Amino acid sequence: MIKRRWGLSGGLLLVLLIMLFVPLSFQPPGNTRMVIDHTLRVYIAPPCFNEADLTNNLIETTWHKAVETGYGPESDCTANKMKPIKRTLWDKVMELTGLIPNPWSW
Repeated sequence: MIKRRWGLSGGLLLVLLIMLFVPLSFQPPGNTRMVIDHTLRVYIAPPCFNEADLTNNLIETTWHKAVETGYGPESDCTANKMKPIKRTLWDKVMELTGLIPNPWSW
C-alpha cells in the first residue's frame, strides 16, 4: 500500500514538473485577428499593419480564414508574428485564465 502511494505521488510530481519546465510548441489560435489584401493576395498581422504597403482592397478576418485563402504573409514582420511559440503547459494555463497575455491578442 505504501509503495502504491509513493508511485502515485511520484507520477503526480513528474506531471507537475513537466507542466512547469518542458516547453511545448503552440500555434496561433484560429480566431486570431488578421487583415487580408485581396489585390496583393497577402495577409497582414495587425501589429505590422502601419509598416505594410497595401492597397485599399482590405478585409478583416481570422487567422483560420487567412490560411484558407492560400495567400502569403505581407512581410517578415507578419511571418514572424504568426510563428508557433514555445510555452510550458503552466504558461498556457495562466494564459487561458487571463493571468498572462496571449501573444496573439491584438
